[in-house]
Amino acid sequence: PPPPPPPPRLSAGLALSPASARTPLSNLCMQQQEGGISRRGLLGGALAAGVLPPLSAFAEQKERLGSSNRPVVVVGANGKTGKLCTISLVAKGGYGVRACTRGDFATENFGATEVAMDDVDIMTGVDVTKPETLKGAFKDAGAVIFASSASSKGGNAEKVDCIGVENVARACIENGVERLVVISSCAVTRPDSLGYKFTNVLGNIMDYKAQGEEKLRDLYRANPNKSLSYTIVRPGGLKDSKNTEFDLNDALVTQGDVVSSVIDRGLVAEVSVASIFIDSCKDTTIECFDRKGKLSVLQKGLSEEGVSGKHATDEPYEFAQVVGPQKGAIALFAGLKKDSEFDANNGYKAKKKV
Repeated sequence: PPPPPPPPRLSAGLALSPASARTPLSNLCMQQQEGGISRRGLLGGALAAGVLPPLSAFAEQKERLGSSNRPVVVVGANGKTGKLCTISLVAKGGYGVRACTRGDFATENFGATEVAMDDVDIMTGVDVTKPETLKGAFKDAGAVIFASSASSKGGNAEKVDCIGVENVARACIENGVERLVVISSCAVTRPDSLGYKFTNVLGNIMDYKAQGEEKLRDLYRANPNKSLSYTIVRPGGLKDSKNTEFDLNDALVTQGDVVSSVIDRGLVAEVSVASIFIDSCKDTTIECFDRKGKLSVLQKGLSEEGVSGKHATDEPYEFAQVVGPQKGAIALFAGLKKDSEFDANNGYKAKKKV
């Protein structure tokens, strides 16, 4: 009998087996998306099947957000909240973490922790008031958490909470950082509230936080690359505890800057970290409090009815696991309203026509 015809060949010269010729490449790509296979794994599987994927299959794939090649950068990692954000990320495993500080800092400065902090990439000399120090810090970053605060050595409220936030937002956009989370403050839009007046005595800090938020939003509104997004987290009155693990089941999330309460600093860090990985948090501003805390209206003329939802959940959440697939994280942030839906005169409702 005549010999069988040779197998068909790709233009690149790679033989295509008859079996693999019946396996659509789209199936391989779908398996890659659902299973999180690496580029190398996709290539290896394709070659084993006798298929050479098009270059676009590799060009379009990005490393997972938060991976070692797209780490989460914590700016202000030497502060109380910044340290807790860093520890939370490390405890979950699977995340690359870059801790950035203005001054000297070492692993030992994290203090006693239940997780080893040796794998944290520490970068010093990163100053939010000096834009030229941010480019290297944000190189290849997948996300940035802004946890910096004004200080006598690091800069006043204007330089850190206003100009610094603007500098970081601009650097994130210029470097293609997918997610930016800025830790701000509850009551920042309520100048007649006691919380605003009391805190603003400290160098007009609330005035500058409000300005910094708006500068950030303006930059993202003007940015044509809508794959880049932000979340502004406004915690209530901060308290410190000896807890080492925090559960999103203990958090209450609201919108509208209408009410206030207290919250553990570690829970603020957990809300901030989790928000990076949940799509419903993109381009939103949220307030967060302890779920069991007593809410109080910020100022006269406001009502709890003005709150755009009280978000809480009893769905399972594990502190020491990656955030993405956890039901507790998804449920807590479900139904958040985008900042584009907010009308300063009408809250989170349909904007009134002018």
